[in-house]
Amino acid sequence: MGLKLDLGRASVAATLFCASIATAQSSPLADPACAAAHFLVGEWEVNSGDGELLSEVLWELGPEGCYLVETWKGIAEGNVDVFAIMAYNIEQKDWRYFAASTRPGPETWWAENPSWRAQRALFVDGKMVGNELRFVTKEPLAKGTTAHFSFFNLPDGRIRELSLLSSDGGQTWETEYDLIWTRKK
Repeated sequence: MGLKLDLGRASVAATLFCASIATAQSSPLADPACAAAHFLVGEWEVNSGDGELLSEVLWELGPEGCYLVETWKGIAEGNVDVFAIMAYNIEQKDWRYFAASTRPGPETWWAENPSWRAQRALFVDGKMVGNELRFVTKEPLAKGTTAHFSFFNLPDGRIRELSLLSSDGGQTWETEYDLIWTRKK
C-alpha cells in the first residue's frame, strides 16, 4: 500500500513538474541573479579529457528561472544515469544542487570517482565568480576530504565541469574529474 501511495504521489508531482517546465520560458525571473546559471540550459554531449563521449545531458529551466532540472544519460561503459535539481535561494543568494543516480556504476567507476560513491550527491553554496559557477561538495565525501565542484561558461560556448578534492584542508587540490561539454546540434 505504501509503495502504491508513494508512486501515486510521484506521478502527480511529475505531472505538475513537467507542466511547470513547459511554461518556464514565459515566466518572468523571480530574481535577476537566477539568469547567471542559464548558460547550462540545453542539450549537451559530455566528453572526458581524452575526448571520449561519456554522457548526454539535458538541462531544462523551471518557472521563474530560479531552478533547473538536469537529466544525465550515461553513454560510455560504466557511466551512470543521473537526475538533478539545481535551485537558487533568493534570500541566501546561492545555489544548491542535488543529484541522484538511478543506476550505480561498477566498482571501478566508484573507485575513479570518489565523490559519487553513494547514489546521491549534494553541492551547496553555489556562487557565480566570473564565468565559474562554483559549489562546495557537501556529500558524499570521505572523512577529512574537502571538495569543490564547478561549471565554467567558456567563451566558445562550451562548458567545463571540474571537481577538485583536498585531504589537507584545502592547502593542495587534486583533480577528481575534468569534463568538457559541447552543445548538441
